[in-house]
Amino acid sequence: MKRALEVTGNARTMHRLNKVSIINIIRNNEAISRAGIAKRSRLSAPTVSRIVEDLITEGLVTEIGEGKSSGGRRPTLLKFSGSGNYVIGIDLGTTNIYGVLSDLDANIIAEIRCATHVEEGFHAVMQRTAGVIDDLKDHLKTNGKKILGIGMAVAGLINRQRNNVAFSPDFHWHNVDVVGELSQWHDIPVIFDNVTRVMALGEVCYGIGKRIKNFVCVNVGYGIGAGIIIHGRPLYGPIGMAGEFGHLTLEKDSDIQCDCGNFGCLEALASGNAIAKAARKRTAAGERTLLSEMCGGDPARITAKMVADAAKQGDSLAWSIFNQAMDYIGVGIAGLINLFSPEAVIIGGGVAQAGDILFDRIRKVVRARGLQKIAGHVAIQPAHFGLRAAVMGAVSLILSDVINQNDSNHVSTHA
Repeated sequence: MKRALEVTGNARTMHRLNKVSIINIIRNNEAISRAGIAKRSRLSAPTVSRIVEDLITEGLVTEIGEGKSSGGRRPTLLKFSGSGNYVIGIDLGTTNIYGVLSDLDANIIAEIRCATHVEEGFHAVMQRTAGVIDDLKDHLKTNGKKILGIGMAVAGLINRQRNNVAFSPDFHWHNVDVVGELSQWHDIPVIFDNVTRVMALGEVCYGIGKRIKNFVCVNVGYGIGAGIIIHGRPLYGPIGMAGEFGHLTLEKDSDIQCDCGNFGCLEALASGNAIAKAARKRTAAGERTLLSEMCGGDPARITAKMVADAAKQGDSLAWSIFNQAMDYIGVGIAGLINLFSPEAVIIGGGVAQAGDILFDRIRKVVRARGLQKIAGHVAIQPAHFGLRAAVMGAVSLILSDVINQNDSNHVSTHA
């Protein structure tokens, strides 16, 4: 860890940097003494003591007992305390708004789902989101606890300079102000970011990021995206739009149009939406498949999950559609691995819940398409929180904001 500054720069900035250093040291250790913090941070004992007392007062650190003595007084051990600090996480999906009330240790106290109804427009979706937030807040009214912030995962291009959703193909939104809209109903600070980058940040805070610092998180759901983590930090790009993995063109002569307007995008060929569309088309054309029974004779009801379930039962139509989609994703992931040489690729999202038939196929394609000197050492595995990956990533937006003391390099947009 970089040596914290004590003697240079603005005093307020120095204090914040020192505080960030100490929070991270405590959080990365199950138990540590003040002397241990001073040794690791290279800060003076008085500086450490002052900041630790502040953190205890704020409820972010707690004393948990005494450690072993090395020849003198037994040291008091400290631990990061997330259990008394509450946050709301929102996974804003095209089908459902999924909200959780959680503490900073990722323990869920309450959760709510409601239909999104994208077709009703941005204002109506934000009003419905505000209702979910209200219902979650009600769970804390009896004990007077404070909610530190609201984290949100949103599908779309996030412009960090303008603090808006610049474009969301899934929602058909252009330049919408999520924070400004929600502020009509709530005064709690809101932080939001692209859903896949949020999932990746959740892995940084609570999942594989505790062991490794360089990985790519791929979200395969209604759409497709990637969150790229380099040295423990998300890659944003100059205006916050890095990671649009789903909009790589994999078939330049394709007649399949993506919601972004381009043709042959990975998302148009292999997302949950693409899988369902392909199955609906072939089933409606009269091809024999278990899907006809599974959808009750109405091809419009076919979902990507139905396709995966039918494939697992050996249905040839479903198998061919699902495998073709996984081949495209495998080729794309092989490209990501060749570009970034990550330690791991984490795959989450609704389609990823298909399990082995997805992971086995993707691993096979990556082995065939990736540079073996690079790809041969990369683990490909499921997201830590499964279907909760996005909402717990949203919780981690607030955790990141807290432990980095509102450092804009660590967070997305907020009120």
